[in-house]
Amino acid sequence: MMIRLITRQDLRTCAAIYAEAFAAPPYNDVWTPETAEEMLSGLLDRDPYHCWLIEESNNILGFAFCTTFGTFRGTVQEFAIAPAHQRRGLGTRLMDHILSEFQAEGIQNADLIANQDAPAYRFYRQYGFNSPRRYVILARPL
Repeated sequence: MMIRLITRQDLRTCAAIYAEAFAAPPYNDVWTPETAEEMLSGLLDRDPYHCWLIEESNNILGFAFCTTFGTFRGTVQEFAIAPAHQRRGLGTRLMDHILSEFQAEGIQNADLIANQDAPAYRFYRQYGFNSPRRYVILARPL
């Protein structure tokens, strides 16, 4: 098992994992690999030094696309483990790596957005991620 930085050559595989992982309940999102690749490509362009994948025998099993804002905040923008490889501790290894990297850089806060109905919500809560009392996320379809 190895964790390394994501390269442009990895985007197609990461996009396929993303589309598959978020097609399942409770998300039920409709992502094509092409639209997922476009979105993930933008995150890689934004902060290529904070995008990691976890692989085994050169097979990508999951990833995290993160962004940082100085040393104030590190945000886990997108995090997914391929459905066939979930519940093997890969997410734990990847999250440990992310938080360790953030701490080594002196980043003071880590945040992410999670669906409260998703199994990942409990995973993030185990890492100490909490809902800030005074902040909400506002969204609207366009």
